[in-house]
Amino acid sequence: MRKFMLAITAILLTSQYVAAQESTSGKVVRQEGQASFFQAGQDGNTLTKSGEPVNPQGYTAASRDLPLGTVATVTNRETGKSVDVKINDRGPTRPDRIIDVSKQAAHDLGMEEAGVAPVVIEADPNKQQDPQVRNQLESAAR
Repeated sequence: MRKFMLAITAILLTSQYVAAQESTSGKVVRQEGQASFFQAGQDGNTLTKSGEPVNPQGYTAASRDLPLGTVATVTNRETGKSVDVKINDRGPTRPDRIIDVSKQAAHDLGMEEAGVAPVVIEADPNKQQDPQVRNQLESAAR
C-alpha cells in the first residue's frame, strides 16, 4: 500500500496541467510542467512537423498540446526568465515533459546546462496572428 501511495504522489508531483486563466486581454491557455531542449537535428537537415528546418538559433518549440503556429511565452520558474517561442513541431516524446525548446530559447531561459527546467507556458489567443490558431486557443481556454 505504501508503494502505491508513493507512486501516486510521484505522479501528482510531476503531472502537468492545462488550464484557462484570465488575463487583461481575456482567457489564456496555461500549462505548467518540465521543459527540455532538443539537441537532435541541429544540422539544419531535419524538418519540424510544420515543414520548417530545425533552427537551433531560432525561438521555436515542440508541444503535444498547443496548435502549430502558436506563439507562447515560456517562463523558467527557477530563474524567472521568459522567452516567446513559436510552436512548429510536435513533442516532446517523454511523457514527463510538456515542451521542447530550441537551443537558443534554452540558453535564454537559463536551462541549457541542466537540460531541463520547471516552466510555465502561456498562450494568449488575442496575441496570435493566425486566426485559425486564435480560434483553437479560444476553444481550449473555455
